[in-house]
Amino acid sequence: MKFTAVVVIAPDDLEEKVIEHAQRVGATGVTILPGKGIGGEARKTFFGLTFEGTQSVLLMVVGTHLTAPILKELHTVLVKGSESRGLAFAIPIEHLTGIDMRQVVRFEEHLRREGA
Repeated sequence: MKFTAVVVIAPDDLEEKVIEHAQRVGATGVTILPGKGIGGEARKTFFGLTFEGTQSVLLMVVGTHLTAPILKELHTVLVKGSESRGLAFAIPIEHLTGIDMRQVVRFEEHLRREGA
């Protein structure tokens, strides 16, 4: 079985929604790391202070077959019209160890349900 790392960088307030949508299409475990974003344009408050919002970096190791459905589902959360509220991308995993075999079983069950 081939695996992919799906990485999502999103504002903290979208964290639960990202997890919910990813799990809806087959993601299981998620590792959450705190992040700090610095955009291309600094946001200023009316006191002249720079606002840098806190973000979460969510890392999911999933079966490669789930990558496209997860990214498609996350697009509905992260993109509203022309506004981007986060970023998601996938990285193929060449070698992997330590994955919980129950997660592999869940991936295989998901494949059977989907008829893949």
